[in-house]
Amino acid sequence: MDIVAKSSSDLASLVHLDLKGAPPKVDYYERLFPLLRVLGATGLLIEYEDMFPYHGDLEVLAKPEAYSKDEIKRILTLAKEQDLMVIPLIQTSGHLEFVLKHQKFCEMREVERFPNAMCLSHTNASNLILQILNQVLELHPDVQWLHLGADEVWHLAECLRCEEKMKEMAWTKGYLFLNHMVTVVQNLQKHHPNIRLIMWDDMMRHLEEKVIRESEIAKFVEPMVWHYLPPDEFRLGKSFWEKYASIFPNIWIASAFKGATDMTQLLTPPSYHLLNHQAWLQLLATELFTAFKCIRGIALTGWQRFDHFTVLCELLPVALPSLALCLQTVIHGQFNSEVHEKASKLLGFKELIPLELYPRPKPVVSTPEFPGGEIYVDVQHLTNIITEYQILMHHPSVEGAFTDYHVANNRTNPLHIDQFLPKARVLLVNMEALNIRLNDHLHHIYDAKTVEEWLAVNVLPCLQKLRHLVRDAEQQNVLNACISTR
Repeated sequence: MDIVAKSSSDLASLVHLDLKGAPPKVDYYERLFPLLRVLGATGLLIEYEDMFPYHGDLEVLAKPEAYSKDEIKRILTLAKEQDLMVIPLIQTSGHLEFVLKHQKFCEMREVERFPNAMCLSHTNASNLILQILNQVLELHPDVQWLHLGADEVWHLAECLRCEEKMKEMAWTKGYLFLNHMVTVVQNLQKHHPNIRLIMWDDMMRHLEEKVIRESEIAKFVEPMVWHYLPPDEFRLGKSFWEKYASIFPNIWIASAFKGATDMTQLLTPPSYHLLNHQAWLQLLATELFTAFKCIRGIALTGWQRFDHFTVLCELLPVALPSLALCLQTVIHGQFNSEVHEKASKLLGFKELIPLELYPRPKPVVSTPEFPGGEIYVDVQHLTNIITEYQILMHHPSVEGAFTDYHVANNRTNPLHIDQFLPKARVLLVNMEALNIRLNDHLHHIYDAKTVEEWLAVNVLPCLQKLRHLVRDAEQQNVLNACISTR
């Protein structure tokens, strides 16, 4: 797959499936993969994390809801039927919370308190990573590419082991990191000589060219350069690309269609992600990329959590409109009204896909026909209710006359209660109904634990506060009525 980016339509387009949060049921892929192919995707970058069915010494890494071996095979078959290349993504140095959180492996942490990064000088570091990679590859016998992660390795080379090793070898932190990666890939290729390897580039961005070159990492892996910001914030300049072009003949790039804005994002902002793709297209149109032999492709990342321990950000069905717009923009080399109309039509919208999120509350679109379209609409309703609730809670009669103190001491006035209670009742009825509807729709796509988590974080806090507000207001009205009849 040697692809020279003469135009953006030449790029292999990988859709990133981040399974460390809200992993869909396998039957959802039966509906999703054909749609991704129609939208222009040519492959999948699947980040398994704890959803892979690890076994033996690694069994603890698989969470109870992990896919079975048969389910993994089914996913691969479904992808093959749609001619979607699959590239597994397995972390090998940073973002290893799903490994290092376990008592069995916590002594391999770089910093004892933090489960983010592995000590790269630990005697078992490369062996553990190889075990993980080999188990994944056992179930992916036909894959041509493997992504080794290796981004955001926080706390690099901070432990005593690493300090001693760097002193002994006269290494910098950067060389320690690259040596670990080279050791892993050399051992991996002894058993899988035909697998081609990718890694995130960010840990190399600020390293001197000499350090990268002397590590010989370029013999073994191709970098995937990720950047998720719009044109006015795009920070990968000319000197950066010149350095990479002098070291790596082939590269990949990565944008974002969701999960790269806010940790608690509920609705995906398509306009923001379109700007990111336009930034990449502008860059690809410059002469900077002529120095590379091949631009392999672009991975449109869709992060589901910022890390293993954070909340779920926007769900995949909620972000499919953004993905459709971004994929079509890459294929056509620009975003315009024709691209907007085509993406909207492909997803079964009766109107155009909304590009902006604000102001809210805003009109909710009719339910589109893509898989999970009901959830896309439900979450729009949810954000509207939350916005109306926040407005309600800042009403003067609530903030100034119905505080917890006023309620606890029965110092409330029906005059003020009447200013907010009718609206609070309507919001409560709507939220109760939406909670039931979301619970039903989410269960069609996600396992029970995912549904429980998403509702507990995004629905129940507001719902419970509305219940308490209405209950307290009605009780105060009854109490005031009793007082007035004395």
